[in-house]
Amino acid sequence: MNAEAKKKVDVLSEELLPYIIAEQERRTTLYKRIMTAIQNGEKGVTIAEMRSKPPLIIRKGLLYRCPTNLLPKEPDGSGLIMCEDEIEPTQIMYDSCLSAEDKELYVAENKYFFCNRHKIEGPDLPRNGSTVIGCAPIERTSLNYTTSRCALEATDDVVVHYRYYPDRTYKFVTELDPDKEVCDHWNPCQIGYIFSLPSPDQAMLASELWLEDHDGDRNEEFVSQKSKNYTSSTKKVVIPEGYKFNDVVFTKKGATVPLDKSLYTAKISKCGRFVKLTLHFPDWSIEYYGNYEVEAVKKNGKDAPLYLKAFYLTQSSISIQARSMEVHLGQRANATSIPMRCNRCQFGSIMVRANDGSIYVLDTAKYRKRHYIDKQGKRQLILEIEVEGNTPQGFGDYFALMYNGDGYEEKVRLLTVLCK
Repeated sequence: MNAEAKKKVDVLSEELLPYIIAEQERRTTLYKRIMTAIQNGEKGVTIAEMRSKPPLIIRKGLLYRCPTNLLPKEPDGSGLIMCEDEIEPTQIMYDSCLSAEDKELYVAENKYFFCNRHKIEGPDLPRNGSTVIGCAPIERTSLNYTTSRCALEATDDVVVHYRYYPDRTYKFVTELDPDKEVCDHWNPCQIGYIFSLPSPDQAMLASELWLEDHDGDRNEEFVSQKSKNYTSSTKKVVIPEGYKFNDVVFTKKGATVPLDKSLYTAKISKCGRFVKLTLHFPDWSIEYYGNYEVEAVKKNGKDAPLYLKAFYLTQSSISIQARSMEVHLGQRANATSIPMRCNRCQFGSIMVRANDGSIYVLDTAKYRKRHYIDKQGKRQLILEIEVEGNTPQGFGDYFALMYNGDGYEEKVRLLTVLCK
């Protein structure tokens, strides 16, 4: 660029700078006022759109999403929110992208994560001296996942586009905008908002107290008494050095006996250091409730055997017919629907035990809850799960973490995704 052209650009920039600053201030003020109206429960519906995620509906501070492949209907000013085909949206506890704006980033054992505490914030995270004690794995969203699903490609910037539709009865809507631009139920105020995710060097050190539980994974699996058959998830059991796999034993009422070999599949690694165990019960019976362990014996045959925890099958008040599906690596499959029945239960989240050994909580954007009334007039629940084969973490066992009528958590297998 020659000197004359550069001079013209500099002059033009100086002339436009006050207008640019004024526009930025106006949009910032409008954003703050709209968000204040939303958080205070004032009348209106907001649609938030982000990269790679379905639209989010915000109403009186609560978050909702429509089922897969359905978009929110344009609000009509009545205050009601609906999806296409007259389907009601499902309330969600939090959105990992929006949550990342005002959450601290933590690091524990070289794992970077946000703590999404399901809107029930309570007190700050407990501390051990100056070090924060990390939240439970079920409340975490990793920094890598948040960056890949929320931020613009090759950046740490998250862009959110808000459309605010006030209700017809909202008399003070014109006060939202300092320039008196009218927001109406047919002409929403629109704001493009951007924020940056924190970098790893900004993470706050946290103590990891969840190592023994292997990131929230437990041996319990809940099986309904009404089940006609049952296949467990596939559990990786580590064999201590110097030992080898020998058998699977079953303990009930204090008695330990070898499990019939037709009721399980054990795949031993080439090095012999771990075994992948799956239980199969073609004819389920209440006699199968109990504790299942892997028996490992010393290679020299001298010492007493070790018994390594594998599964604990217990009764469930929740009835789910688990499903299996095959997906090609790199394929994005259609959402699969899984019906479930339960009495006075509450859905919590979905946990995935992936084939690569990782365990994580499935992002709420990847599943929907849909309620319906069955022929007996009872309210039932369908879970719609989006399955992706883009990464190894998409293959494995999916569990619903539910809370029964007594408030106890139950982990029930929903789905197994196999790689073709």
